[in-house]
Amino acid sequence: MRILNTLFNIVAVAYALTLVLLLTAIVAESAIFTSVRTEAQVLVLYKALAGAGAGMLLVKVVLSSLYSGNLRYENHIAQLKVNDLKVELYERRQEFRSNNFRTPITEERLEVAAV
Repeated sequence: MRILNTLFNIVAVAYALTLVLLLTAIVAESAIFTSVRTEAQVLVLYKALAGAGAGMLLVKVVLSSLYSGNLRYENHIAQLKVNDLKVELYERRQEFRSNNFRTPITEERLEVAAV
């Protein structure tokens, strides 16, 4: 999903740069689109570019929503794993503590502690 989002961002930037070049008249429409010769064809071209931009915006919103949902899901799964590890750690600590308190104190341990 991340690669798809990055790829779409690159396409969107290329589209925006092309549109800026056309709108500022740095590049003529006929230089990029060879079939455009009359004013009516230029108008149709800009309508098509506006439609493509609207479509790209819609795709961007949907793709961003899916990407965000995927990140939230991955975060949720990671949090569940962390919680499982915390439970396991707690159980091991409790087991360790209960084993230490249950062992009887022998005379050897008392002698070592006294020294």
